[in-house]
Parts: sequence; structure tokens; C-alpha cells
Amino acid sequence: MWWCVDAVLFVLTLFLEQVVALKSARTTRRRKIGIAIAAVVGVWLVCAAWLLGTAWYRVPRYEPGSAPTAVVSLIHGPTEYERVIETHRRPHVYTCEAASGAGAVTVFGAEHTQDPNDPQVDLIRSEWEALHPTVALIESDLGMMFPLFMDPVVTFGEPGFVHALAREDDVPTYTWEPADGVVLRRVLNDGFTLQQVALRWILGPYFSQVRHGRLADPDGFVRDTLDQRSRVFEIEGVIASMDDIEAAWQSAFPDGPDWREVSDEFGLPGFLGEMDLNRPRDEHLVSCLAALIAQGERVFVICGSSHAVKIEPAVRALCE
Repeated sequence: MWWCVDAVLFVLTLFLEQVVALKSARTTRRRKIGIAIAAVVGVWLVCAAWLLGTAWYRVPRYEPGSAPTAVVSLIHGPTEYERVIETHRRPHVYTCEAASGAGAVTVFGAEHTQDPNDPQVDLIRSEWEALHPTVALIESDLGMMFPLFMDPVVTFGEPGFVHALAREDDVPTYTWEPADGVVLRRVLNDGFTLQQVALRWILGPYFSQVRHGRLADPDGFVRDTLDQRSRVFEIEGVIASMDDIEAAWQSAFPDGPDWREVSDEFGLPGFLGEMDLNRPRDEHLVSCLAALIAQGERVFVICGSSHAVKIEPAVRALCE
């Protein structure tokens, strides 16, 4: 960022020198052209520096210690969640204050959306203003975005909107997601094969995206995320191309469905649905909350509604 500022100051200095020279009787046509070029470049650099200065980048990961085992054990697993999946509130929202009087948390379990007109957006703002948070924890780590031209909800969904609120109020934002390797090691330890884990990991973002409607170019979407997600150390080299994806899918599901038709909204087929990638994520989220509540922070959490339901007993135990 500082190189942008230095460049702008350099060009502005050059521009002022040229302006002074322009008033001299010996000003030449070449110097006038130089002034015009310097002015254009100066304006361009100022705009570029401003855009880079106001742009969003990936948010940092919060790295807590481990939450107490007794609290972590309260997190609901898939079996408990199946009992309430059809009946729990959507969105699932709750707030609890720490019994000590310092620290509080609001967990907003959203139905994932990329619609700025979704009623959840206004409800998120209302809950945010009611809590007066000092820290925001969001699902995902976002990425680069230029807020002047892009809508945070359209670009990043409800986590983007929470980050926008945090920026407005000068509140730090962290992702509550654990490192990729933490998640993958857990499911590998559960007995799934490298190929099964790699297939689930690489296609996971696509399955989530289909919740919002079938994409016009499924292969293009997966191709864009393949390189990054296939490079995670634990599964590196297992699936490295679109051909590898097709071969692995055909081997696992010879009778279909086509992976392009699969959404994770109501569960995934076969071993994909048996693989619990959410347990290590939920445990990490609870550990984040344990550390922040102990520090007296007022924490606003945005997550999917299933996460909110599963961690609720643990969150309430932390507050008590």
C-alpha cells in the first residue's frame, strides 16, 4: 500500500514542478506535453491508490486455544441434528450474555443468500445494532472486493454483509473457519479414502453454490477453484484435473447422479453425505467463542443455520 502513496507523492511533486515551469517564459511545447502526461498519470495513480486502499481483502483467521472438552462435547452431531432439521427456526438466531456480566454473543444462523433484498439482511442489521459487538466472526474468509462497484451480499453472501457492518463500526472481523488441513485430517482419520476426501473437498463449493440455482457453466466454476483446493497438503496430487474429477465421480457413482446436478441443501449422496466436514469447523467456532467471551468481547457470529443449531448448547454453556 505504501508504494502507492510514494508513487502518488512523486507524481504530484513532478506535476507541481511542471506547473511552476509552465509560468516561465522559456516554457516549451515538450514541457507542456510532459505536464499533461504527468497530470493524467497522477490522477490515475491517485484513483488506483484510493481503490486499493478501500478494497476488501481476505480476513484473518482467529486462532484460539482449545475449548473445554465438556463444552465441546455438547455440540450436536449429525444424528442429533437430523431430529430437528425439519423443525428448527430459519434463520436460527439467539443471544446470550456471559454470567460474569462481561462478554456476550449473538449467533445468527442464516439461510445462505446472495440476494440483497432478502429479509434476513435487515434482520442481521437489527441484531448487530442490538448487540453493539466488539468482534465479528464470519463463515469463510471472503476475498478481494471493491465496495464502490460491488455489492457485498451479491459477492460474498451474508458474511459479506456482516463484514460491511463491521467496517462501518470499525470492528475487527475474523473468519471462524479452521485451517483446511485441520478439517481434512479429521475426515481422513474417520476412515475415508484420499480420493473420497479429495472429491468432497474439491466439489464442495460447487454443491453449496447450486443452492442458489444451477450454474450456467458448472465446469468453469469448478475449474476456477480446482487448483487452489487440490493443493492442500493432505490431498495434494490426488485429483489434479477435470478429467480426474470425472473419473473419480464415475468410479464412486456409476449409476449417477451427475455431479453437476448435486446440491448440498438437503444432503449429499453416498459417502459424501456420511463425511462430517462440519464437526471440526463447529469445534473451532466454539473454541473461538470460548476465548473471546473469556476476554469480555461482544461477539457477532454469522454462520449457516445448521451450525447455529448444533453449537447452541455449547454456546449457552460458555455463557453460563
